[in-house]
Amino acid sequence: TFRGLGYTEAITALTFISPDGERVQTSGVSDKTSRIALAYRESTDKLNCNDVLALILKYDTEKREMDVLEYCITLLEPRLSEVITDMFINKMPWAELCDKYYVSQPMLCKYRRKAIEKLAKMLDGKTGGLELVK
Repeated sequence: TFRGLGYTEAITALTFISPDGERVQTSGVSDKTSRIALAYRESTDKLNCNDVLALILKYDTEKREMDVLEYCITLLEPRLSEVITDMFINKMPWAELCDKYYVSQPMLCKYRRKAIEKLAKMLDGKTGGLELVK
């Protein structure tokens, strides 16, 4: 949804109000104004490009983190994996989860707590990823 500055907006910002009184010059746009507009256009392009690159980097980082998390979820016991996937990825309401898995809310809390503990161990940097095979 990124929408950078438009050229028209950028050039409009450079437009100076001309006095209504006597003028020394009767020509249209001066060379100075066009050079300023072109420089501003280049500057706008550069700023927009930097903003897009920052967004791409942020997206890429978060995407990798989500991929690792989703992979770790698949490594959980099948029941925990299903419950956590429905709870956090599919965002199912608790009542619906209870009906689907035929368990009470306290039992769902236990599943969630157990899964989060296991995921935390898997994602812990101290283990160097060795917990992934457990």
